Amino acid sequence: MEESVFSMLNDDIVLAIFAKLEDDPRHWACVASVCTRFSSLIRHFCWKTKCSQTLPSLLSDSPATSASLLKLAVCCPGLRHAGVAVDRDAAKNPKTCRKPHLACGNWDLRREQGCKLLARQFRDDCLYLCDWPGCVHPHQERKYMLFRGVFKDFKTTRVWRSLDGEKRRKIPVECAFCTSRHTWDLHSAFCLRRSFRYQIDGEPVVRAYVCENGHVSGAWTDVPLFS
Repeated sequence: MEESVFSMLNDDIVLAIFAKLEDDPRHWACVASVCTRFSSLIRHFCWKTKCSQTLPSLLSDSPATSASLLKLAVCCPGLRHAGVAVDRDAAKNPKTCRKPHLACGNWDLRREQGCKLLARQFRDDCLYLCDWPGCVHPHQERKYMLFRGVFKDFKTTRVWRSLDGEKRRKIPVECAFCTSRHTWDLHSAFCLRRSFRYQIDGEPVVRAYVCENGHVSGAWTDVPLFS
């Protein structure tokens, strides 16, 4: 179809067609996987324009930033990137554990949601999160509500100063939205609200991980499915 029809259309016409899909950028994510031309148009024009309208404070001139924001908006990080599934679980079910996938629910990122996650001393940091509960994934005997988000100007935040200042150890959970190979555990760094405690078996109710570029992946743990 791309060779027989779209190859005869100039970019302006193709972009006008893609604009009809802007109500749900997950459609753009699907279209971008068709070919390199569509991917380039989506990333450098459609999504950058959308971000300038809805998330102007998060957008920079870097194409990598807009590409990461597109992935953040439309992709669930998966259980592994949210720190739930260990390597042996990922090997058994790589589709849900290892790879991000199109997320369910609203794609917007909101600072109000980020304020619900952070401890009081970090509330002035600008963290944009997807609407809770995000994608729901059953795993073993629990359901996990996976969320994702991003800090604005992460290297200037109190969270970053807390992590970098105390030289906290990175963990080998890679970022789902960029090329960072390690992340920090916001729960063990006491960056999350104190009301997020532990389940009876010692599992955190909420866990979250942040990479050096400020991308956040995490999971809210529901009560066990089976008692």
